[in-house]
Amino acid sequence: MLVWMKVLLLTAFIIFGVRHFLFEPVIVEGESMQPSYHENDKLVLSKATTITNFDTIVFFAPDGSRFIKRVIGVPGDHIQMASGEIILNGQPLDEPYLDGGGNDDFTAQSQLVSEFSVPPDCYYVLGDNRGNSTDSRMLGFIREQDVIGEVKFRFAPLRQFGFVE
Repeated sequence: MLVWMKVLLLTAFIIFGVRHFLFEPVIVEGESMQPSYHENDKLVLSKATTITNFDTIVFFAPDGSRFIKRVIGVPGDHIQMASGEIILNGQPLDEPYLDGGGNDDFTAQSQLVSEFSVPPDCYYVLGDNRGNSTDSRMLGFIREQDVIGEVKFRFAPLRQFGFVE
């Protein structure tokens, strides 16, 4: 009986450690990342990763809720937004993950012009469904300490099972 208790305790410790420090499962809520991710998609986050431009991350918003968004700017990046176009470090972005659906409102916002640099230990994030996304345009920069992890794997729906790009 004592041996089984040790095995169960060790197993629980390993599972807790892996989930707390390495990987965490999440379920997508909302439509802000369509067409890349849909409501109820089941994903696995990596907590031991270096975040770069265009990675998809999950983070805590100021109200404590969890959001999933795409990283557009990392610390030190210079971003210009005008006429629905994003210019990152002097280069217009090619965003193949956008399919145009829901992004017409974003493109139509030609009167909105902004230019800024991403501060240290922060990220600038946008949803793929730009017309229906609460992201850095409303939330401001996302602090590195609020990032839960980077999306690495989708395990549901089964037709999209596998590692994500």
